[in-house]
Amino acid sequence: MFVQATAQATTVNYYVISEQARPFQIEEQGQNHSGIITDIVEEIFADSDHSIEFHTFPFNRMITTLESGGESNWLTYGSPNWGRVQSENLSEEPVYTVKHVLVSSGKQPVQFSKMQDIEGASVVLLRGFDYPSLTPFFKDGLVHEMRVKDYQAAYRVIERTPGETVFVEMESRVIYNINQLGLAKSKFAITSFSSVIPDYSIYLALSPDMDADLQKYINQKLAQLKAEGKIADIISKYI
Repeated sequence: MFVQATAQATTVNYYVISEQARPFQIEEQGQNHSGIITDIVEEIFADSDHSIEFHTFPFNRMITTLESGGESNWLTYGSPNWGRVQSENLSEEPVYTVKHVLVSSGKQPVQFSKMQDIEGASVVLLRGFDYPSLTPFFKDGLVHEMRVKDYQAAYRVIERTPGETVFVEMESRVIYNINQLGLAKSKFAITSFSSVIPDYSIYLALSPDMDADLQKYINQKLAQLKAEGKIADIISKYI
């Protein structure tokens, strides 16, 4: 039985990454919000007197905004692995386990177990996201870095250059965006990349100076939703 903490009604400022965070945060030009994290946040406050105010920014601008303080009692998502403002004050309960995969062309699938298996290839990454585990391989020239603006561009490159390029990204985002773009999964080979980027958990990321009662409310409500299986239900809607 959960004894829910109470907190004085307030505005929770929820920060959303535009375009690149699907299926965790889905929006259409800052409107029609949904996604795994967004649905969890809305469920947390569904039966409360708190209100949610959405703030949608490109990734780099969002980070800059939050590092400068952001709006009071802000909330987004993060991980200890990400550092900076997305790791300073996390929820007690994780909300999802992130797994990374390597995507190659179905015409010439890559059999991957170690980085030497893709020596000389170009590794496609989305702009704005850092992958520290890959940096040493770019620096020593084992593989080459290629940045693209979105998932459609990434899949287009993979299809056009089989055997020459691979795409590294979260498994959840890979699958979601293949489906959203209406692409045939048979066109791609998806292989675990956990030997290079180990699996890790993501959490709700909270303002370092969030009201203590509000933070307690969020943590207790999140634990309740998880115990009731509602977090798993939300995830299953998107993946």
